[in-house]
Amino acid sequence: MPQVVKKTNTLTPPPIKDLRTGSEQAWKDFFAFFDSMIQSIAAWPKWNFEVHTREDVVQNIRISIVQSIGRLNSEQALQQFVKKICIHRCIDMLRGKMRDQARLLPITLFNEEGEQEDIDLPDGPESDPVYILRQAERAAELRAALGHLEQACRDGLRQFYFEGLSYKAMAASQGVSINTVGSRLSRCLEKLRMALERDMD
Repeated sequence: MPQVVKKTNTLTPPPIKDLRTGSEQAWKDFFAFFDSMIQSIAAWPKWNFEVHTREDVVQNIRISIVQSIGRLNSEQALQQFVKKICIHRCIDMLRGKMRDQARLLPITLFNEEGEQEDIDLPDGPESDPVYILRQAERAAELRAALGHLEQACRDGLRQFYFEGLSYKAMAASQGVSINTVGSRLSRCLEKLRMALERDMD
């Protein structure tokens, strides 16, 4: 019976300059080196992410790293750079889960006829009118900014942030690859940010 030899990870991250050129092999080596860290942080118990949620977070992390690598100048800061992005994307996902749990409530909604109507708000100390009004104002600003985007962006943002679809489900719905879904979302979020900034000027 042949002896089983346990493999050790002898990989090293590629130079940043190779990543910036978009070298496919460099990025393959990069994610082979950092995959265990990315997966580990996304699986931290404090996030309480389900398996499909962790998959989405990991995909978001990878996309963010590719988009942000141009801002990194020091090879020594690479590991901290990756860890920081991992944590930030996990926090972003937590914010989405808070929204889904209805912790951020608008004071109006649209009924089945498409008409806007007020929500019955609870009485008592659990209802903070200042907080509710601020959230309503932010919701109004967001709706206005979304109105500046093309339909494809609005649909993509709605599917991911409001309907809670995974990248995999969105890719199947749109007939594109998972990576394409991620890059589209990134571009649409940037357009939304610019629209919000214009509306606030």
